[in-house]
Amino acid sequence: MSYNVRNCTGLDGVHSPERIANIITAENVEAVALQELDSMSMRYPGEDVLGKLAELTGMYPTFGASIDFMGGKYGVGILTKEKPLSWKRIPLPCRSEPRSLLIVELEKYYFCSTHLSLHAEDRDSSADIILSELSALDKPVIIAGDFNATPDEESIKHLSQGFHFVSSPTKLTFPADKPEIEIDYIGLLLARATEIEEVETFVVEATVESDHRPLVSEIDFKKR
Repeated sequence: MSYNVRNCTGLDGVHSPERIANIITAENVEAVALQELDSMSMRYPGEDVLGKLAELTGMYPTFGASIDFMGGKYGVGILTKEKPLSWKRIPLPCRSEPRSLLIVELEKYYFCSTHLSLHAEDRDSSADIILSELSALDKPVIIAGDFNATPDEESIKHLSQGFHFVSSPTKLTFPADKPEIEIDYIGLLLARATEIEEVETFVVEATVESDHRPLVSEIDFKKR
């Protein structure tokens, strides 16, 4: 799953990790890439948003802080059913706010979460960094996140040279109440896998829990 959760604050202004956790649990996913997470900031005093989601879902949390924010941290995260073997955060360029690529190593593959810049030039640079970093890994790699770019933009075209991005009947995830834009993606690095079979890919009809809807995919693949 890829899900920009906006700190678990919905379009109705309600802050509820419980609602987000219910969506994750209902889909029974192995790994979730999350974006826009506070950790111990004064916006939600004393709350580790990812830690709360981990507690509610029974999954393992990995947090990648992109910036210091209101006395705490702010960034991306990953939840996994399997306990990670290792993790790494790669800084990505953004002229208005630093961004991150978070990489978690699992037994059979790597799973990554990212949230790219609002500026096209930064996204283009990030695509180069992502391809370079992930192509060097020694297992199949899945990347998921909010790329802030539509499929016709250069950054997505560039990443598509290395990644097989899953398809969905709808693909549109933003805004959550009436999706009009495709900017959230899940992709498999082609250099590390073969015989790819997408079993099912869909957008969850979560209309108020965040400003994005979650994208879910089941992918079967064999290691090259």
